Amino acid sequence: MSKPLQSKKVAVLVETEYIHAEIEFYKKRIPELGGELTFLCYLWGKPSMDLVNDIDNPDIPVTSVHRLTVTECVSKHEPQEFDIVICAANYVAVRLREIPPMGSLGGPDKVATAPAVRFFARAMEDKRIVKAAMCHALWILTPRPDLLRSRRVICHTVVLADVHNAGAIFVPETDRVVVDRDLVTARSFADVEAYLEAIVDTCANLGKPVPPPSTDDTAKKIIEAMRIRLKAAEANFDPSQRPVAAAASALMNGTLDVKSEVNRLTNIDFDPTGVPHRKPILLVTTKFGTWASELTVVAGVLLKAGYKVKVATEDGMPPHLLSPSLDPTFQDGAWRCSVVSEAERQLALRFLDPNSEEHALLEPGAIVNLSQLPKPPQVGDYIKDPSLLSVYQTELTKGLQLANAYDAIVIAGGSGAIPGLMADRGLHSLILAFHELGKPIMGECNGGLAIAQTLDPITGKSILAGRAVTTHSWLDEYQGGWGWVREFPNDPDSFWKNGQFDFAGYSAAETWYSPGIGGNPLIDSEAMFSNASGMGGVFFSPPGTPYSVVIDGNLITCRTTPDGYPGVIALLAIMDGKPPLTGRFFIDKDQMGQPNP
Repeated sequence: MSKPLQSKKVAVLVETEYIHAEIEFYKKRIPELGGELTFLCYLWGKPSMDLVNDIDNPDIPVTSVHRLTVTECVSKHEPQEFDIVICAANYVAVRLREIPPMGSLGGPDKVATAPAVRFFARAMEDKRIVKAAMCHALWILTPRPDLLRSRRVICHTVVLADVHNAGAIFVPETDRVVVDRDLVTARSFADVEAYLEAIVDTCANLGKPVPPPSTDDTAKKIIEAMRIRLKAAEANFDPSQRPVAAAASALMNGTLDVKSEVNRLTNIDFDPTGVPHRKPILLVTTKFGTWASELTVVAGVLLKAGYKVKVATEDGMPPHLLSPSLDPTFQDGAWRCSVVSEAERQLALRFLDPNSEEHALLEPGAIVNLSQLPKPPQVGDYIKDPSLLSVYQTELTKGLQLANAYDAIVIAGGSGAIPGLMADRGLHSLILAFHELGKPIMGECNGGLAIAQTLDPITGKSILAGRAVTTHSWLDEYQGGWGWVREFPNDPDSFWKNGQFDFAGYSAAETWYSPGIGGNPLIDSEAMFSNASGMGGVFFSPPGTPYSVVIDGNLITCRTTPDGYPGVIALLAIMDGKPPLTGRFFIDKDQMGQPNP
């Protein structure tokens, strides 16, 4: 018989509630393959411990308790004594994570100090050692997420959430075993034979010379990742399917059934009885260029449902609707097709029409002035005059009362949200106030960037940390033609003549500012949102789907221009659903969303 583990030393970390058949398998097969087997456990100062198992299979009545005597304490050994370190399956890793002394309260700063955790962590840091974890065993690494982050693994679904939150990449291989360099993982004990075979193969391959890194490999990695996304986009994208056009058309002709739409997209019954008693919804826009449908569709749905709406901008001046967002012939810079329907254009013109009811939202005297929100003092000014902090506190306390006057905040997008809203610290403070009051917060397209950059002042993390989010993927970003408009010099009402809107004149009056270098996106929204959501977060932006909206608690993020429609429908389900929409929810098609992506 071949002995591929000849002269190899194998450590198996074990504790009470191990799987008896797994341990027996190792005791038989590892010596047969030539390996020297050692069982390790933390002995709590004793010369030995008798470990027991009585739950191999909950469907089979317990007839006897299996016992395993361990005489080797994990704290007395170093990982470098072994060629292979295995953490046994089942609830072993749970018990091995107990923090000494037994019965102590411990603390978050001590979770990585359990002797077995430290042993396995040191093994992870040594690429010459094969590490293996099956079923629940990856729990041994969750106290050290830095060692799990970006590692490709498979595990039992019971521990999947913890493993994912630690930053690992779950790979649902059909053969249920995953090898990531020096780390071998398996789904469950049912896969133990293939698992041990992979451990043996990995041990043999670790000793072989590793080819030096190659720039060709880097190029292949980039192309392969791009190919996967482009193929998905090709399969999903149909420019003739733009369901937001139907919503805009229904708003135009008055046939939109809000109650039915809330139920269709969220499976929640909308209860409008409380709407008349609601405070207004604050819709934040920008004078540097708002995408029309992100204002008009959202405001239109809210008004149709009976809500009051107040529009806000940086300085209280009316928002500017970008001319491309009024133009059905405009070709999107990423997807190379029209992204504006005639219905969306007509709805935007209704809001711009000085004779319409909707136009009242955009009149100068009706706009909320966000410049009333104070900005923090510059550090040098504070050093010269520390009283500035007290002044700022007084002004901030007064300014944030604005959040008490509204029941939700929506930040619309368009390219102008980048210079106008993204880094506005006064707006960040207001968003944080809405968040801490538990009120819904919705970001559309580039408007979501202001949410991503709103930080918890104590933790320093984005309020999106740990949340499921969506925004533009890098496929949606323009590689040229980026820009926003300078402050619009004309009164938009002046472009109406004899009931007709002078679109050509309106467009010609825009002065565009185009920063950046051709070939590069101006903003990498995907990277910003992925970093903001961090560990435990989920970035969801399926390429080319009709919609991409993610709800996570009180936070709603919308990928791009059409997504304000399902976003605002979800907002209604959160505010006045019966019962309210809660938890995580994903909408990527013109149909009911799902609690999982």
